[in-house]
Amino acid sequence: MESFSERLIHLRHSNNLTRKQVRESLDINESTYSRWENGTRTPDNETIVRFANFFKVSPMYMLGISHLRNGEEYLLDVLENIELNGDPEGLKAKFALEEYRKEFTA
Repeated sequence: MESFSERLIHLRHSNNLTRKQVRESLDINESTYSRWENGTRTPDNETIVRFANFFKVSPMYMLGISHLRNGEEYLLDVLENIELNGDPEGLKAKFALEEYRKEFTA
């Protein structure tokens, strides 16, 4: 499981952003941001949500709890699984929609 700091660095790099660009976009001072990327501190929940919104990922992904970046990835993962393994009674699809609603629309 990746840590918050690892996800933060990965998302910043994958979006071709500098630390300064992220910090300025979210109005975060340099030393605080540095501690978060170095893994010596973790931001509060409100700030994690701000990061998630900024990078267009779920807060669960930011925290390293989910391997799926966002709701669309989650649904695609489920649909691919259903395509490969079938879902004759629609139970997997129903469960997926319930989980999607809990995690990505709350």
